[in-house]
Amino acid sequence: MKKITVIMLVLTLAIFMVFGTQSAFAVQTIKVGHGHSITHPVHLGFEVFKELLEKQSDGKFKVEIFPNSQLGSEAEMAEMCKLGTMQGVMFGRFESMGMELYTPALPFMFKDYAQVNRVLSGPVGDYLASFTEKNGLKLLGWAHSGFRQITNNTRPIKSPADLKGLKMRTPPLENILQTMQAFGASATPIAYSELYMALKTGVVDGQENPWVNIVSEKMYEVQKYATAINYIYMPGPFCAGLDWWEGLSAEDQRMISEAAKVATMYTNYITESSDEAYKQKCIAEGMEIYVLNDAERQAFIDMAQPVYDYFIKAGASTQTLIELIQNN
Repeated sequence: MKKITVIMLVLTLAIFMVFGTQSAFAVQTIKVGHGHSITHPVHLGFEVFKELLEKQSDGKFKVEIFPNSQLGSEAEMAEMCKLGTMQGVMFGRFESMGMELYTPALPFMFKDYAQVNRVLSGPVGDYLASFTEKNGLKLLGWAHSGFRQITNNTRPIKSPADLKGLKMRTPPLENILQTMQAFGASATPIAYSELYMALKTGVVDGQENPWVNIVSEKMYEVQKYATAINYIYMPGPFCAGLDWWEGLSAEDQRMISEAAKVATMYTNYITESSDEAYKQKCIAEGMEIYVLNDAERQAFIDMAQPVYDYFIKAGASTQTLIELIQNN
């Protein structure tokens, strides 16, 4: 009897050790997604996030990346993060994050990436990031979505008058819709995943996107003219679901936060360093690119003033904050 008891105790201890150890180190899966191809800087940044976090956590976390809107649109992925069915998304749908985040994405807010980095890595960036929490998200890092250019199949765009009557695809983002309308274009919201075919079939005449998106989605195949205008800088924040985030230990939050910051820095590095190469790729593929002179660009800046008034009136921004960013 004593022998059987001892054996049972040993077996119980062994079972406890096996299952107890597995429970203590149970792998936690983190699902992250975006709307771009696997060659896009956003995806490459997520690959860095995956590599760093899995290594830093000694395998506690497993990161699964879902590109090309595999899990849904950006708005849908944002809601999934809030519900906890996925954990992270790198995107630019500010209606899902907080209208206040439109401020750095208003037309002609930034001169260059150096100014962007100064603003978003400082107190202004922290202040804007805080608004995501009242909308069920936690902003982990500011990624570049890039400075946006204008393309079309009808004519070179040298002034706002050249946009009059053109059907311009826009994402469902109020800053871009308002700006295109201010320029005199007919703004037509179309999902990013449907954009290439809409351009190819002539549903719209043109669109606006950063060089990296124009190249990654091969829009040069279906657009003839491009205007280098840098008219809007769009941040693409890396956000996590707030409920999921708050359920993590302080140590897990630290590891995830550090990996996210490195990942967005890597995305930004690629975007900044490759902008000119993406532009040259468009030229090599046959696009005619027009570069605005200072006077021509100022004409667009002057036409964009109603967009500032719109967002200030809506309570999404203030004149003080706008001037603080522009003068930084």
